[in-house]
Amino acid sequence: MFRAIFLCISISGYLLCEFAHAAEGPKIIAEGEWSERVTDNRGFALRGRLVLAEKPRDGDIREVVVYVELQDASEHRGSTMQIFCDFGRTDFRPEYKPGLHCELHDKDKKPVPASPFAFSGGIPGSEWITLPSDATICLRATPYGMRREKALAIAPHLGALWVIGNDDRGEYFLSGTFTVDPATDRKPPADGQVWRGTLVLPAMKITSQRR
Repeated sequence: MFRAIFLCISISGYLLCEFAHAAEGPKIIAEGEWSERVTDNRGFALRGRLVLAEKPRDGDIREVVVYVELQDASEHRGSTMQIFCDFGRTDFRPEYKPGLHCELHDKDKKPVPASPFAFSGGIPGSEWITLPSDATICLRATPYGMRREKALAIAPHLGALWVIGNDDRGEYFLSGTFTVDPATDRKPPADGQVWRGTLVLPAMKITSQRR
């Protein structure tokens, strides 16, 4: 009886802790400027930016997520865009352009090499997104479960990982390109203009210090 009551109390405490974390929500710790808008041949325009947010975790464990924020920048209003977001890509050859590609530089504009890493968890899917007129949407790019103790693990996709320790006082700058170019056999699920193009996402400054 005592063990059963103790177990219930332990589970309740765990659930309350997880609920508190969920209620608190992720905190934005870095965000880039909006890109130049890119207009297709029918006048539909899109712009984007990078956002880095930290999810609440216990102790010294830190979990950060790279998001791509997309915004309708068309001059006309009333029509939706269909955008194929290739976040689940597994082809990391230089010649494969669709999806998100990122680089990290230090304050002297020198590239920071990405670290190889083994991963067996889930990743955001490659899928069609419907963007209504005059709307903004924030999409997760980072694979799920990327956490490190006393460090930021920045992984905008499976092909790149940068780890910045809490004791690192440096300033870093993450920039990227986001290309939408679905294959002809990728059919949109709904009506609306299929937008194609490449957004050049301005660098956002990243430090490991907690705000």
